Amino acid sequence: VAEIAGAQRDDDRLGEKNSEERDRTGRRQQQPKDRACETAGIALAAFGQHLGVDGNEGRRKGLLAEEVLKDVGPAERRTKDVGMTTEAEVMQGRAEFGISGTNALLAYLNGQPIVTLASIFQHSAECLLVLADSCIKAPADLKGKRIMLDTNPTPPIRALLALHDIGNADIKIQQLSGNIDDLIQGETDAMTAYLTTEPYAFKKVGIPVRTMNPADYGMDFYGDCLITSKRLAEDDPELVDRFVRASLKGWRYALANPDELVELIRTRYNPDAGRDALEHEASTMRPLILPELVDVGTMSRDRWRRIMLTCQAAGLIDHTHPLDGFFLVPPEGRSKGWVREGLPYLLLAGGIIAAMMALLLFRSRRLRHEVQSGIRELRLNRESLRQLIDLVPNMIYAKDREGRFLLANRSMADSMGCTVDTLNGVLESDVHPNVEQARRRLAEDRMVFDTGHPKVSLEEPFRYPDGSIHWLQTTRLPYISADTGQPAVLGLSVDITNRRQADKALKDSEERFRAIFNQTYQFTGILARDGTVIQANDSSLRQLGIKQEDLLGKPFWEAHWFERSVENRTWISESVRRAAQGEIVRREFPAVSENGTPMTVDFSLKPARDDEGNIIFLIIEGRDITALKQTEDKLRKLNEELERRVADRTDNLEKANAKLEHSLAELSRTQEELLLSEKLAALGSLVAGVAHEINTPLGIGVTASSFLSDRIAELDRLLSNGELKKSDLERFLVDGKESSASTLTNLNRAAGLISSFKQVAADQSSEMPRQFNLHDYVDEVLLSLRPKFKNTGHTVENTCPDLDIYSYPGAFVQIITNLLTNALTYAFDQEATGRIEVSASVAGPTLEFTFSDNGAGIPESISERIFEPFVTTRRGSGGTGLGLHIVFNIVNKVLDGTIRFTTGPQGTSYTITIPLRHAGQSATPENVHDRQT
Repeated sequence: VAEIAGAQRDDDRLGEKNSEERDRTGRRQQQPKDRACETAGIALAAFGQHLGVDGNEGRRKGLLAEEVLKDVGPAERRTKDVGMTTEAEVMQGRAEFGISGTNALLAYLNGQPIVTLASIFQHSAECLLVLADSCIKAPADLKGKRIMLDTNPTPPIRALLALHDIGNADIKIQQLSGNIDDLIQGETDAMTAYLTTEPYAFKKVGIPVRTMNPADYGMDFYGDCLITSKRLAEDDPELVDRFVRASLKGWRYALANPDELVELIRTRYNPDAGRDALEHEASTMRPLILPELVDVGTMSRDRWRRIMLTCQAAGLIDHTHPLDGFFLVPPEGRSKGWVREGLPYLLLAGGIIAAMMALLLFRSRRLRHEVQSGIRELRLNRESLRQLIDLVPNMIYAKDREGRFLLANRSMADSMGCTVDTLNGVLESDVHPNVEQARRRLAEDRMVFDTGHPKVSLEEPFRYPDGSIHWLQTTRLPYISADTGQPAVLGLSVDITNRRQADKALKDSEERFRAIFNQTYQFTGILARDGTVIQANDSSLRQLGIKQEDLLGKPFWEAHWFERSVENRTWISESVRRAAQGEIVRREFPAVSENGTPMTVDFSLKPARDDEGNIIFLIIEGRDITALKQTEDKLRKLNEELERRVADRTDNLEKANAKLEHSLAELSRTQEELLLSEKLAALGSLVAGVAHEINTPLGIGVTASSFLSDRIAELDRLLSNGELKKSDLERFLVDGKESSASTLTNLNRAAGLISSFKQVAADQSSEMPRQFNLHDYVDEVLLSLRPKFKNTGHTVENTCPDLDIYSYPGAFVQIITNLLTNALTYAFDQEATGRIEVSASVAGPTLEFTFSDNGAGIPESISERIFEPFVTTRRGSGGTGLGLHIVFNIVNKVLDGTIRFTTGPQGTSYTITIPLRHAGQSATPENVHDRQT
């Protein structure tokens, strides 16, 4: 650019070199100087667009972009040395003009006669970039970190670090390479960058980054500015003026035609540049240039003064100086240039205006009608705009310098407790619920009036009429009222209360995590996916006797967590690779404690994932298990000693076991004999009862037979004596019938008892299954057992269904006999009158046989052991404790069923579950007793 401007001095040479360009554009050759200035401006615009893509390093080191000059013409092109600055090039006369920023101000304050001509970028594009998942959240977190900086960092970056108390000794400075892979691969923790390019490059490769813009922290410096030397400004003010105007014209053209500039760059200067990257850069530059709010090239003396004071506070300069000489654009030069260039246009415009005046006279009526229609349309448009801004949830307003509302949407009015109509034209201090807050807001607004620049308040409190405090993020912009033409301030306030609360909750969560992370007894750390140590907790540092700087930023296999043998380092490196692929790795490792003693660490390495399942970092954990391993060694020695003792005593135990087995066999044999005795005793009792029952009907039969015999003898005597009467014969017949009937009835009764006894006795002595009717068979068993309960006053009911089953009837005899005997013996007192019920039900292929009484129940002390042998509460009163044990064995071993019971103060119930049909099986008398026991 400097050489393009310098080329104006040689009109002849410029005309020769630029003939091709003039032919293309149709410009006249007799305008070489104006053409050169226009070309310089357009080239400057392309230069600004182009450098952000592939010329950042050249821009940082002050190199000229020679590619931009290929089609422009002349002249001598020089390449500056790497160590040479733009300011030095201009001051030493090797360049007439240059592009600089705050460095020009610093050079001026250090005594160099530099003059700023125009500020293209209202905000600097320099920033710092860190990975979004890093622990660096704010500038203060940069202490102790690696930062890639220019050899001579720009003032915004230097001020950002200095005002956060970060000196060169507090960071590890690395030479800026311009390669984003350095940050991605963990070669550095932060790097300087430009908002227009590097963030987009990270976005394209899918790596989220966090941007630290100095403007967000109060260091809002100008970006690219045009500069020259005081000597050139005074010696050739016309050249300076034409160069500035042409350059600004070029920038306006570039901003108005970004697509054309993108194509120009791709066609002529950088064919490898991607269209999307250039379009992104163009859109990102607009908010830095602010062409919609301020004219391109605008500068403010007050803002330069604030930048100077900020540099002094940051220690970049040790003194200030009046800035009068820093702005030197002679007004007479600008005036002369305007007259010379604008006179032909003024004459032409005057002629056109004169012709138009005549035409306007004839069209005035028609235009009046069109104007009225336009007014109506404008009114409708304004009403639509009014409705639109009322729908916006954020506060929108415009105020004059006195704080009077010129415009306000519904959200703004609601925040004041007013309506939109009542708020317009009212001072904010008259309606704001907090007067002090209204004064502060007015002061913020007036700062925009004074500087002519936007102002952003990241957080400011705002009290609503209901007393609640909300936090707003307010942007104030300079604004010209369309109605009055008077300057105003346009404000947009966004309620960030919820976001602020969320940020606070996140901060609290981070603090809690940090507290837990550092207080846990285990060794804990966090690694990047490539194995670089990001963080280690205090426990690991304290117990291993190391410092954060010994670990952070280093590969984990180089850390001091374990003995640094080749084998361990190889295994750790491989484990990091496996964990980065999603595997959990665990192993015990030898380590060395703070005092040098060996220790053993239970080490694990596992991946940490985000909500989408992507691995974002690796977690390392270690637990000191030295004491545990020592305990294991002791236990191993004790086990060996115990094994020896066990071996010594094994022979004794085997001998004792043989004796116990012999004793157990004797006990089993004795138990079998007791069970057999109990069974025979039950059978004997059954025989005695049945014999007693048979005596009664037999005695009655004998008596009736004797009576009938006597009556027959008496009838024979009467017949022999001839004394037989008809009445005697009739009485004999009556007595004979009664005696015969009584005899027959009692004999039948005795026969029934004998038959039942025979059946029951046969079933009890045989274990052959057969088909029988359950209800009838239970009746026969109860009939044979009737002598046991007929004199007790108890009732025994058979409610079994009329059901044929195929099973072992002898087993049922023994079950009913033992349960009935057990109930009569234990369930009722001597004077009590009880009820015993035998019932059954069918559930699928099984039979549930139930025996229940309403007696006193089983004592809790023996309820858990009632099926064990010899368990009884009346051992001295004839109880043996074998009845229920016999029932249990019969149910389980003979009937292949189960028995359970319930007991309580209302009585006891036994439920036996057995198959409805047993397989046809035979049993010999010899193994019947075996199955029962």
